[in-house]
Amino acid sequence: MIYEEIGEIFAAIIGADNQDITPETELTAASGVEMISVAKLIIECEKAYHITIFDEDVHTFKCIDDLVTYVNRLLSEGASSSLATDQEREAWYYT
Repeated sequence: MIYEEIGEIFAAIIGADNQDITPETELTAASGVEMISVAKLIIECEKAYHITIFDEDVHTFKCIDDLVTYVNRLLSEGASSSLATDQEREAWYYT
């Protein structure tokens, strides 16, 4: 279920059909994905799942499945207690 939700979020961000988003969809500049799109995806996932995705972990997300695995791990660990404030997320996004 999380995969489908994240796929829909990413599809909306890049203006694609969510049917085109697969677990193997790459999140790298080499595959033509703009880093601002990845940043938007991270912020939207944080909001949707009430989690904090740490900046130092973002570079490890090479494809959608990497992000889904990370989000699932945070949710299973109960990481929602480490929720960043909206201001903290916006500060990261706009810097």
